[in-house]
Amino acid sequence: MSLSNYSSNLDRNTPGAADPNETKRSLDAQLEHVLGLEDGWQGPDSLAPTPAAREFFEKYFDGLQSSYWTESTPTATPAGGLHMEWSRDGSDYSADILAGGQLLLKVVAPTATDNAELHIEEPTTAMLRKFIMRGLPID
Repeated sequence: MSLSNYSSNLDRNTPGAADPNETKRSLDAQLEHVLGLEDGWQGPDSLAPTPAAREFFEKYFDGLQSSYWTESTPTATPAGGLHMEWSRDGSDYSADILAGGQLLLKVVAPTATDNAELHIEEPTTAMLRKFIMRGLPID
């Protein structure tokens, strides 16, 4: 993967946001570390991010506005997926790109009746971008 693909997003940075050059350096380092993990990174049964998870993330991230990079900084899961989490407007959000390329989207809201979980077997990158930018619904 070429991390330089993401530099085109710098032009779309929201005024008042963090310095895009520093954000990009930090993100590049995090992405290089996470996407470079090998099987066994967290014990003998842990898996590196699978090609399906990596490919979906790379396609998703390639067109994402830099103002949403922080929410999109992934960590690896021991099952071969990628996990992202953030908080906004009193709610906690998480998005998991599962090992097979599926999505698991979760919202934990201040009011329990507003909590949501959505499992998508055949997601598009647009679905994940919409969730990162505005939460649910993503249609």
